[in-house]
Amino acid sequence: MTFIESFRHLLRTKPRYNLKQVGAENCDYADTAVKSKNCYYCFGIFYSEDVYYARYSRKCVSCSGLTFCVGCEWCSECVDCANCYMADECQDCQNCRECQFCKDCFGSTSCFGCVGLYQKQYRMFNEQLTREEYEKRMASVDLTSAKQRALIRERVEALRAKAPNLAVHQMSCEDCVGNHLTECKNCYRCHDNFALEDCFFCIETNGNKSCCDLTVCFESELCYQCIHSPLNYNCNYCFHCDYCSESEFCAFGKNLKNCFGCVYMQNKEYHILNKPYSPEEYAKEVQRIKAELQAAGQYNLLTYFASDYEQKRIATETDSVIQTLPPPSHL
Repeated sequence: MTFIESFRHLLRTKPRYNLKQVGAENCDYADTAVKSKNCYYCFGIFYSEDVYYARYSRKCVSCSGLTFCVGCEWCSECVDCANCYMADECQDCQNCRECQFCKDCFGSTSCFGCVGLYQKQYRMFNEQLTREEYEKRMASVDLTSAKQRALIRERVEALRAKAPNLAVHQMSCEDCVGNHLTECKNCYRCHDNFALEDCFFCIETNGNKSCCDLTVCFESELCYQCIHSPLNYNCNYCFHCDYCSESEFCAFGKNLKNCFGCVYMQNKEYHILNKPYSPEEYAKEVQRIKAELQAAGQYNLLTYFASDYEQKRIATETDSVIQTLPPPSHL
């Protein structure tokens, strides 16, 4: 069998695990829970504690219902918020405290139903109030009423339609092109990322350096086209691999070094298709396989598609895109 046939056969030899957790504690029903504690029903939760029903959020504490949030505490039902405290139903807000139903607000405190504010306090639907007036009006708001909450959302949307809306949301970033970035530097076309440096075309990643085309990876360096593969170094085309280095086309592995096309393996070195090689034989065989894959136009993630139908469909849709992507410069 060819390398591709053997690799796809290995992918089908064992059932795939349903949850991925790395350094997580007491995170029941949480997928892609990383270095987190007491997180329930979360999908992509990083460095967080006591968080419930969250989607890809980082460094959050005592929150629920978050989506793409970072550094938030005691917040609920927030989307794309950063470093907020006691915020509820807010979106694209940063460094806000005790705010509710706010959008595109920055450094504001005690605001309700506001849009596009910067370092404001005691405002309701963008109207400036005294502290006494604000507290009196807030006392009359019944947030337990679904009807009243719906009316509040309608009023906020009407207010947002009249206010300028930010096209890009970045916080503490330098020389970056992309949206919803926090603490990133020298990144291009990256979206929903935290603490990246010198990265390109990354989506939903954290703490990576000098990487390209990563999805849901964190704390990796010099990696290319990897998915759900954290804490790796100099790896390419890996899928659900942790703590690996100098490896390619590996899946569902852990602590691999100098491995190529290995699946469901741990703590191995100098293996190809799950078989051991000497360092000299490994280098020669890897060089041969790479030449074979490149000649066939398969030196990419398409190798993972076990179905011929899926492979042809994806190849047709993405061929022009793949041809424009640069090869890993560190190979």
